[in-house]
Amino acid sequence: MIQFLETIRLVNGVLQHVDLHQQRVNNTLRAYYNEKIDLSSIKIPYPYKEGVFKCRIVYDKKIQEIKFIPYTIKIRKTVKLIINNNINYQYKYANRTELDSLLHNANTDDIIIIKNGFLTDSAYANIILQNSNGLFTPAHPLLYGTMRQYLLNNNFIISKDIHINNLSYFQYIYFINAMQPFGSQPPIYVKDIIL
Repeated sequence: MIQFLETIRLVNGVLQHVDLHQQRVNNTLRAYYNEKIDLSSIKIPYPYKEGVFKCRIVYDKKIQEIKFIPYTIKIRKTVKLIINNNINYQYKYANRTELDSLLHNANTDDIIIIKNGFLTDSAYANIILQNSNGLFTPAHPLLYGTMRQYLLNNNFIISKDIHINNLSYFQYIYFINAMQPFGSQPPIYVKDIIL
């Protein structure tokens, strides 16, 4: 049975953007099992009522495991472009072997995956590129992340096809996911990305 992950940022006992996480879980379950899981039923144990934690949920037809893990952001210093035209991570699979292998083989803090000539995601995050015209995120990420969707819903970023040949039109790149809101770490200069 295929298992999936959902990672939700827990801040002072409150799960962040639960509606967007619920939407993704619903879409996944509709595609695979025709079942329902209610994320609002998750109980937060007392020790996790203060501070920032990662709520890590493993599920298939039902929730199999919930863990609360203290969270600190790992700063990215080295990022490499990786071409992989066959990768598929449409749903947040618990099995991340292919992504983890790409990251391990790159021997950098993170990677940016190029698929069919277009930028998609990093190993653990959606990406945002910045130039004088604004903030842009690839129109076709590997995974439609909840923080990405939140920023799109609030017109903070624009979805756009970004071809590898146009990467030089941007100055900065940010990494975002449920645990890393925009601005939670400094951007990387596009010129510093390893080709």
